Amino acid sequence: MDLAGRIAIVTGGSSGLGAQVCRRLVEAGALVGVNFSRSEDAARDLVSTLGADVAHAVRADVRNEASVSRMVAEVEARFGGPVELLVNNGGVTTYAAAADLTSVTAADWERILAVNLIGPWNCARAVVPSMRARGTGGIVNVASDAAFTLDGSSVPYVVSKVGLVALTTMLATALAPEVRVNAVAPGWMDTPWLDRYLPPDVAAELRGGAEPVVEVDLVAQEVVRLLSGHRTGEITQMSG
Repeated sequence: MDLAGRIAIVTGGSSGLGAQVCRRLVEAGALVGVNFSRSEDAARDLVSTLGADVAHAVRADVRNEASVSRMVAEVEARFGGPVELLVNNGGVTTYAAAADLTSVTAADWERILAVNLIGPWNCARAVVPSMRARGTGGIVNVASDAAFTLDGSSVPYVVSKVGLVALTTMLATALAPEVRVNAVAPGWMDTPWLDRYLPPDVAAELRGGAEPVVEVDLVAQEVVRLLSGHRTGEITQMSG
């Protein structure tokens, strides 16, 4: 699929991988809705850099269906057409060893599953009807290699990404051939996400080479490749 002129939404698009995906999509000619929940300044700075004619900052809480519907309507009104590309990149976690059953709360579970799993479902539901009606569309979910190694920042995070991989596979089958649904599953990446969710010593160890780190731009390029391609149900695992 030629991405020139296609309208996209990237959730969690204001920084890190999401921001780089936005940059790569604009380079490919797409028009991009840069979703943010709290990082308004970062989103607007990115839009200023990319150009207001090709990017638009839009607030939405992906956990909330009405908020997602408003986001889609705003992006479609801004660019004058339907959303044909969706990147479910927004995600949260907490940091706790798998054996630590006391640190992870019910609120952690609810928040992580709501953002990482229900959020992509809400966003897909909002854009799929018009994609199906037009006979074309692409969705890429940002999962994690933790879904396969079963080793990550916390149990709820890993479970949420296992669920996202399952959701990707199920939707790829259910929505074919009109809508292509794929996923990337990267390992650790050096983004602001590390500083937001990991203890400083753990983030420093990762940056110091304690574990392989995936280059953010390589993952962003893979997201664009999946959106541009004709296959569905691909899960690209990417480790450093």
